[in-house]
Amino acid sequence: MKICKILASAFTAFSVSVVVPFTAIADVSGTLIIAENETPENLDPANATNSTVNQLLVGVYDALVQFKAGETSVSPQLATNWQVSENGLQYTFNLRNDVKFHDGSSLTAHDVVFTLNRLQAASAAVLNDMGPYKSAKAMGDYTVEMTLDAPFGPFISALSRIYIVSKQQVEPHMSDDNGRGWLAVNAAASGPYKVSTYKPTEVVTLNASEDYWGGWDGDHVAEVVFRYISEPSTQLALLKSGEVHIAPDITVQDKLSLMQADGFRVDIGAAATPLYFQFNTSSDGLVGNSSFRKMLAQTFDRKLHLDYVLQGFGAMPDGPLPPDWMGHSVGTELPFNLAAAKELVDQNGWAGTTLKVRYLPAIEEEQAAVEQLQSNLSQIGIKLEAEGMTWPAQASTVQDLATTSDINMIYNFPSFPDPHAILNTSFNTKNTGFNGGYNWAQYSNSEVDVLLNEAASSADQNERAMLYAKAQKMIGADYPVITVSLPGSVVAMSDAVKGYTYSVAHHQTFNYMDIAVD
Repeated sequence: MKICKILASAFTAFSVSVVVPFTAIADVSGTLIIAENETPENLDPANATNSTVNQLLVGVYDALVQFKAGETSVSPQLATNWQVSENGLQYTFNLRNDVKFHDGSSLTAHDVVFTLNRLQAASAAVLNDMGPYKSAKAMGDYTVEMTLDAPFGPFISALSRIYIVSKQQVEPHMSDDNGRGWLAVNAAASGPYKVSTYKPTEVVTLNASEDYWGGWDGDHVAEVVFRYISEPSTQLALLKSGEVHIAPDITVQDKLSLMQADGFRVDIGAAATPLYFQFNTSSDGLVGNSSFRKMLAQTFDRKLHLDYVLQGFGAMPDGPLPPDWMGHSVGTELPFNLAAAKELVDQNGWAGTTLKVRYLPAIEEEQAAVEQLQSNLSQIGIKLEAEGMTWPAQASTVQDLATTSDINMIYNFPSFPDPHAILNTSFNTKNTGFNGGYNWAQYSNSEVDVLLNEAASSADQNERAMLYAKAQKMIGADYPVITVSLPGSVVAMSDAVKGYTYSVAHHQTFNYMDIAVD
């Protein structure tokens, strides 16, 4: 069985507080070199298509609110404070009045409104995180009012993913696909680092902004270099030679080895990124039958996968949510039981059935999971044909019933640490693959939709937890997925790296702006 590549990416309450200005006492020097296995296809916050883009954006752009390194509660960033109307439909944000974009222009409420209007015009996927967001308007130069169509509990947390762009810089380019063309290769940002070199197939270089509005508190690097190295073995060799400082994508086996080696260390972060086998519940074939899916749900050994593929770096899944998240419901998926699965096959005459699974062969964990499922199904008379694809190719196939597969593998990288970011994305009818979402199981249950929508609209966290727990039990009874794993963030690095903290609140990222290099 092949060893996987670890992918990484829980719940926050509303926070209304005041920003304390940073102290400008710091040593900003040195270079941090990070290996990445995916090239950044663009620099546009409206089109963050992979983990590398998300990693870059964390230190280049600012948002109204933020999740600080190692924290799961939201804090102010560009906003100093905010108020919510009694009906939960209006949010009023007061902004800092001292923020400058990298071109020296001031960031105002008009930039915030422009950013949100642009996201709507571009039908940006990030807007899905904002629930029933409707509109925004400037109430002066440093006050923004946002209106929702309905109350939405995770709204403040979702704003941590809305990076503010400069109206002055982007507006002249709006005729180019709502600014996508220009922002693909340019940054109109206010964050601590500026993009100085952008060669997406080779390297991206960032330099610390000397006049960053937030100042520099503590030691930081003056330069951050992202090198794009697809092969884990090459990442390992460069880490050992000192040519890169952080190598996230080497194999688990090599990470285990480095844990015992001088000069290196391995950071183990939270398990918050579920990997699923999603069954096509809308299929006219057997996989559209819940009894057949019940059989399938018992054919994968999660414990074996955790022990021998993840090497123990992760959590044992027993449902679609990480076990330490708010609303997690225990035992909502069936445990591995191949004998029970075979009994169902024999009773229903399903032996000889052929199914197809699509997955990403470049991700070793997916490859290993498919191999195990193939082996287990073959023992009970079911043939599983595996088709490896690239991410864009696989995503395109789930847009139509005629082209989607019986089973698809997919990670759910939550945009922020709230159950909504996983359950709504993967199990709400409105997010089926046919609608361009990540519910590739094409799962639709009106009662589940009601529960998820009610949970999203409530500001009462106890009520939300109860509703999410109930929804998970209903989802589990329909058998739309197997939760394969909850891999932890396991990142190898030189011990010259100081201040590394995995961010559970961002999509598979760490806050490199908090790092120094000896």
